[in-house]
Amino acid sequence: EPSSHEALEQIGDKGVLALVCDSTNVFQNEASGSELPVHEGLRAEVEKARGRVAITTFASNAARLQTIGRVANETGRRVCMAGRSLERIVRVAKSTGYLQDFPETIGFDEAMRLPRRDVLILATGGQGEQRAALGRIAFGNHDLKLTEGDTVIFSSKIIPGNEAAIGRIMNALSDLGVIIVTDRQAHVHVSGHPGRPELAQMYDWVR
Repeated sequence: EPSSHEALEQIGDKGVLALVCDSTNVFQNEASGSELPVHEGLRAEVEKARGRVAITTFASNAARLQTIGRVANETGRRVCMAGRSLERIVRVAKSTGYLQDFPETIGFDEAMRLPRRDVLILATGGQGEQRAALGRIAFGNHDLKLTEGDTVIFSSKIIPGNEAAIGRIMNALSDLGVIIVTDRQAHVHVSGHPGRPELAQMYDWVR
């Protein structure tokens, strides 16, 4: 749950000597936004998908994992995780009180046996890492397979410098007949880094 502005104002009332507050979106004049519209955007894309759906995002973004878990529950899809960093983050998050309603996951074999419309794959590799799960799936080197009519959703932004690597994976997926959805086609990502209005609001609360 997000911190309340009342709690931050109370800290400001006590007096704050300095606030060290940093964001990679400090030069962005618009607010980054919240996770709620991403939930709605992801759910809409998963609902209209006719085959398997794979979603790739930053494994460390526990809030996004929570959103994806909710979408899986709401659309009746079973979750299969592909990537050790995802498994580790989910395990640690659960042990510390987060992701308590994250759905039970299934293994690769069961994911491939189930009807394609019943499966949601959560995969690492959205930044084009060759040895991560999505890249191996795209090039046919993984137990999980995607075929024509399946969908891959990139619930992340491209980190500068990764364009070529991500492009290679997208091309390989396209060659398989996979439908690709990015934040250019649908509202499937929002930055976790605040823009200038949100930073200004933080400074105002804490004074």
